[in-house]
Amino acid sequence: MFEQQTREKHPLAQYDPSKKEDRRFGLCPECNNAMVLVNIHNSEPQVTPHGLHRLKRVDGFEFSMEAILGCSLQGSRLENDLETDLTALTSEAVELREFLVENFNLVAGMFAEATGISPSKTMLRKMLRLFFEDRWYRWPTVTKGNLPWTFARLTCNFNLYKQKIRPESAVWAALREQVPHAVLGEYGRLEARGNHRVYLEFGLGQHKVRSTKDGRIRETISLHILNTDPVAKIDEPVFETTLDLNTEEFLGRVAHKLRPTGYGAELVEEARMVLTDYLHNHPEARCPEVET
Repeated sequence: MFEQQTREKHPLAQYDPSKKEDRRFGLCPECNNAMVLVNIHNSEPQVTPHGLHRLKRVDGFEFSMEAILGCSLQGSRLENDLETDLTALTSEAVELREFLVENFNLVAGMFAEATGISPSKTMLRKMLRLFFEDRWYRWPTVTKGNLPWTFARLTCNFNLYKQKIRPESAVWAALREQVPHAVLGEYGRLEARGNHRVYLEFGLGQHKVRSTKDGRIRETISLHILNTDPVAKIDEPVFETTLDLNTEEFLGRVAHKLRPTGYGAELVEEARMVLTDYLHNHPEARCPEVET
């Protein structure tokens, strides 16, 4: 029934150059990612037609690695493939982490512009350390263009207290409305009125890649802020939004950047020290065959 239902139209049917054959695709009913359809033309009744998740983006479909990982319909073979992808230290991964370090001042600036949150040097150092420790730089979805956002897409949230927030940002508008005792103190850092305290955490969540109707690639990532006041029984959402990743803008800044000075130079030096420390503690990441 596939041909009758789809008329073999793109993207449900498309040529796979890596396999040198036509492939048929469907949507996973749980995570909404593409699945390649297997055995749909097999005449043997004992061979069951089924779908397999793809670990790479399929043209015309939305792609989210996080959603695939959390999907109950994924098989053990997918988990093994993913583990191999994450543990393999490729030359591309080494190049990407070096690129991140040497352009860390631009990464931090782009992150602040897109989110309205300017993390302190200490916070940025923590983000970068976790990015290396958890080996996120080896993920196939992380590219040079999306580094300002994906380097902060981690498995935990970060304390928003004492971090700089742009007063004209949507983040501050939400906090001012929903957290009345929150104020912006000296240099625009988040503080609390009187004897109050603020228990706020922020983080970046699901990263999605999709094709637009005009053939371009659109990347988005979710930003959330939670009220984690211990008096509350559960974390309460204060702010949620979806950010468009302007990867071309970031790469353009890199291409035209000048030698960093002042605070920018300090950030790059901090990033170099974080990478040096990471490689010291993880000799397996200092692959001589890769880093020649």
